[in-house]
Amino acid sequence: MSRMHPSSPPPSSAAAKDGEFPSRAEENRKLAIRIGADAFLLDVLGAGEIVAVPAVTPVPWTQPWFRGLTNVRGRLIGVIDLRHLGGGTPLPPDQAGQLVVLHPGLRYNVGLLATRAFGLRGRDDLTGREDLNDGARPWEIAAWRDADGARLVEIDLQRLMDWDAFVNIGI
Repeated sequence: MSRMHPSSPPPSSAAAKDGEFPSRAEENRKLAIRIGADAFLLDVLGAGEIVAVPAVTPVPWTQPWFRGLTNVRGRLIGVIDLRHLGGGTPLPPDQAGQLVVLHPGLRYNVGLLATRAFGLRGRDDLTGREDLNDGARPWEIAAWRDADGARLVEIDLQRLMDWDAFVNIGI
């Protein structure tokens, strides 16, 4: 079975830009993204950058949620359809406008397909935490409500990277 190979060892502390330690405010900030009609929160330090989806080259003999490989600023990035990985339907191309390239300190050079990023949220912007425990999507750890009442599901990127099904991309 094919497995993704780590790009670098996991960080010993929260990933920081340019070797600086993140501030308390940065550690608690979340990037809000839409994947189709669903909203998610990613640790802002784990989301390296957001780019328009470049050309993706399919890779044979991989799981259908692994869309293929692309080049972002000289880095070879695996493109992940998180909705499909979690048991949903594949994200249609017209809803996959952005790629959230994850910080390399998270272990793998991957990006998550997203419909769009729509801002940052701090803990003070969120209410009504509901703990989640879905074995099919172990990376989803909590659901929150923002000031508009919208439900946002928090993703633990390290849990995603550690999940056996995520690293076993081969069929």
